[in-house]
This record gives sequence, C-alpha cells and structure tokens, in this order.
Amino acid sequence: MRVGIFGGTFNPPHFAHLILAEIIREQAELDRIRWIPTHTPPHKTAETPARHRLAMTRLAIAGNDAFEVSEIELERGGPSYTVDTLEALQRAEPDVAFSLLIGGDSLADFMTWRRPDEIVRRAPLIVYRRPGVTASPEAATRFADRIRYADAPAIDLSSQTIRERVQNGQSIRYLVPDSVRAYITRHGLYR
Repeated sequence: MRVGIFGGTFNPPHFAHLILAEIIREQAELDRIRWIPTHTPPHKTAETPARHRLAMTRLAIAGNDAFEVSEIELERGGPSYTVDTLEALQRAEPDVAFSLLIGGDSLADFMTWRRPDEIVRRAPLIVYRRPGVTASPEAATRFADRIRYADAPAIDLSSQTIRERVQNGQSIRYLVPDSVRAYITRHGLYR
C-alpha cells in the first residue's frame, strides 16, 4: 500500500487542495491520500477550532474513495510535528509506504521543521510548486534524492484568501466545495 500524507490546517480546505491531492495521487501512483488536519500548527496560528477544520475536511473529500481523513494529530493534541506523526503512522502500519505531500512554501522553510533529516528518511517528499515561492536551496540540495516535484498546475489560491473573502462579505463560490461553503455559513466562521 502506498499512501500520501497530506497534512495542514485546512482552514478551510479548498479546491486547490483537492486538485493537487488528486493529481499527485495519480502521478505518484499512490493508493490513498490521507488528509491529516493539524491540532496546533507549529509554524502558524489556526484560530478556527480543530473540530470545525476536521468537519470541513471530511466534507471536502467526500465522494473520493481514494481520500481519507485521519484524526491522529487531533487525538494526540499539542503542537503537530510531522516527524511525530510519521513515526506513529509507521509504528501502526509498518507495511505501508508513506510519502509526504508538501507545498513549495513548506519546502522553503523545511529546514526549520522539527528533525527534517528524520522526516525525509521516513518518507520521501512530493512537492507541489506554489506561485511566487522559491524552495530553500539548502533543503532542495540536501534532500534532492528524496524530493519529487509534482507536475501540477500552479494554483494561486490559499485558505487565507478564502477567510479574507468571507470577512469582507465576498463570494467563495467555486473556491471551496458547496458543502464546505454551507458549513462556513452555518457556523459563522471567519466573520
């Protein structure tokens, strides 16, 4: 079994997340993409409670049998460190070959992550490029044999943009799945 780990705040999950995950799943010949919402992201704040981000992630991936959600970081609590998650997953599922999906923005600051050498030893990186972002030369060189770049469209859409649009009373139709948009409205998120 080959599983791609797609971690993030997913605050909210949007169509760029879905498009990239599906393209990477196909290109890397992964059996599954496991979406893992963070409990407490160590590199940024997620003011939206984890229960909402988890619910929106479940809604976003509904209908794709190759996508699944894991609550591993939410159950563990505290800061969500990728190395700890990979260690726990590999201990629980020793026969699964994991890869880690990250954006070019994450590769740009990858050397600041907790134990980056151990992360790439545990799981090769599949990197999708982000518009206007340059990868860390140190990480790109140091881990070149453990990095694969996805041939995916550069979609300039972020969760922050969606939150700002909601705050400004602008439409987010066609930026997130309708079920996620309805959830945001029903729970008054990002206002």
